[in-house]
Amino acid sequence: MRQGFQAKDVGRVFYGKLQGENAERFRAALKTLQEVFGPIYASDNLIGLQRAGGFREDKKFVETLRRNAETQQELSIAWRLHTLLWAAQNVLHLQGDFVECGVWKGFSFAFLTDYLEFSKIDKTLYLYDTYQGIPEAMNSEKRSNRVYEQDIANDPDAILKVVQRRFANVPNTRIVQGMVPDSFAQACPEQISLLHIDMNSAASEIAALEVLFDKVVPGGMIVFDDYGWTGYAAQRHAENAFMAARGHTVLEIPTGQGLVIKH
Repeated sequence: MRQGFQAKDVGRVFYGKLQGENAERFRAALKTLQEVFGPIYASDNLIGLQRAGGFREDKKFVETLRRNAETQQELSIAWRLHTLLWAAQNVLHLQGDFVECGVWKGFSFAFLTDYLEFSKIDKTLYLYDTYQGIPEAMNSEKRSNRVYEQDIANDPDAILKVVQRRFANVPNTRIVQGMVPDSFAQACPEQISLLHIDMNSAASEIAALEVLFDKVVPGGMIVFDDYGWTGYAAQRHAENAFMAARGHTVLEIPTGQGLVIKH
């Protein structure tokens, strides 16, 4: 989980060495860009010059975002949510369920299920996570679990309880706790139309793909949350190799996401 710098604008969060003097320099740079280019899109380490960000004109999108976001960081990932929502809307006509591997506190699909009124849709959402951090056996990049440890310091189920609360009104959701891929034995769909992977570990993400890729139906979509972020290159290289071996390629998106349409 990336730690971020929060500018004054609601939902404008950036990640990097943006404290103290650097924060002031960055604010000044954003101000300069606005003066030169007019309105800009700036959040989640994405600065778009003269980009419409048309999803912000969707009243339902904005209201759903604000209704579900509980932190500035959650507000800040609007363009990533737009990508995920686009993928979901374009597979609703297909057979297959929705799957997320790497849930964290459940925000992305809390937003998605709310916007789509998912409880009325004849699909099931499967949410796979340890809800306690990256397991040592799968922590191929040796990432810190500090943010998880802080949240579960007084209650090992604290993150799980947040997710359970967020999906309490979405009965067609299966929350599965455990390490992927072992946890698939508890519950796993036969067919998948949308697969979202955000596990911050090349080992974990490839392990998920090895089981789930063949379950994704033709026309189904796979969205990788971290694919294009420079700090997650191991995942990108592993996923490129996995997809190439199966005749697919990953589209890198400026949000940092990667997109695959199964054929």
